[in-house]
Amino acid sequence: MDAGSIPAASTTLTCDSPILRAVERPVDILGAPTASGVRRRPPLLDPVPVSVFLALVFTAAGLVELLTRGGVPVGYRDDGAALIVLTVASGISLAALWLSPLGSLTAGTALLCVQSVAGYEFTQAAVWAVIVASFATVAFDHWRRAVVAGFVVTAGIVVVFVGIPDFSWQSAISTWASLSIVWVVAVIIRVYRGSIERAERRAALFAADREARAREAVAAERARLARELHDSVGHALNVVVLHAEAAQRVIEKRPEAAREALGSIESAGRQALGDIERMLGILRAPDEEASCDVSPGMAQLETLCEKVREAGLPVTLVRHGEPRALPASLDLSAYRIVQEALTNTLKHAGKARATVTVRYEDEALALEVLDDGRGVTPTVASAAGGRGLLGMRERVATFRGELEAGPRTEGGFGVRVRLPLPRTSDVQGTEGR
Repeated sequence: MDAGSIPAASTTLTCDSPILRAVERPVDILGAPTASGVRRRPPLLDPVPVSVFLALVFTAAGLVELLTRGGVPVGYRDDGAALIVLTVASGISLAALWLSPLGSLTAGTALLCVQSVAGYEFTQAAVWAVIVASFATVAFDHWRRAVVAGFVVTAGIVVVFVGIPDFSWQSAISTWASLSIVWVVAVIIRVYRGSIERAERRAALFAADREARAREAVAAERARLARELHDSVGHALNVVVLHAEAAQRVIEKRPEAAREALGSIESAGRQALGDIERMLGILRAPDEEASCDVSPGMAQLETLCEKVREAGLPVTLVRHGEPRALPASLDLSAYRIVQEALTNTLKHAGKARATVTVRYEDEALALEVLDDGRGVTPTVASAAGGRGLLGMRERVATFRGELEAGPRTEGGFGVRVRLPLPRTSDVQGTEGR
């Protein structure tokens, strides 16, 4: 009963059998899991038929042995009905192997001891029934039961040898050597089974880990695309709405102004369509092509401010320090933060002016977007249905930066961000790669 040759238990068996648990997973002839995991076991190799078959074979072998062996040696009782019953019972005890190998071993050992203590010459079929049961216990049962099996077999051997009249140390040593060989083989099979089970558990853990990482990557990408859509398309649509409102108010009295507003609406709409097409391209393209996608950055801040001015919000852009090359992800995030802050000002500040300040410091990029409008609190802005401040916090947290957003004491609302910058050599090295 090799661990690699016994396939999975039939689904019609519900007993908590050690052998059934040992062969629960489908395996091939070498003990490896099958590719499909659903291959059915040949019916004759099912643990129950195997146990019943062994019981019938050993019962028949015991009866044949009793019928064919010669006279009884001196010192033993003559064969009788009691010995026949004990021999048959020893064989039948193997039928319980599929349910409890240790139970079958205990019963077989006890019946063998009864044969010896009663003065009969015990049958070889009864001896081999004990050997088979001990092999099954060590190879397939729980390790604690395997240890108990060792004590059961040792006690049985002592009782049997004490009860026989022609005891010799040679026969004791040969019996013990035979049992030892059987147990060594059973232990090897047990270790082999254990290594297969551990490999299967590791494979299952690795598969679960890969699946979890894939889910995390999908969730992160969805969150990134949600931020991109909110920041770019949301900004463009806010500009469209504001220009549309302005055009409605002046279309009759100032048609030229209305035409300018419609032109701005067209421009903002085209920008939104371009952003959507760009993101759809990222979703459709392979990773290496998506990484080459051109995204807006700090170089486009003036264009952004101009569009916001056209939407009706006067914006002043101030730069301090020497502009430098930024990592693509940080460059895009800084642009989106300014864009979202201006969009919030457009939506909530009312009639106001805004100032965007960019400072290139030695170790950080500082951004400041201030307005002198109504000073809407972050709680109110969030309750209004926007995700702007949340998106800014996520972007800043990605680079371990600092964010301050809230009403100003002098009136209006302010957003202050500080993003740590890598060393110039690191940025150049990254770009070179």
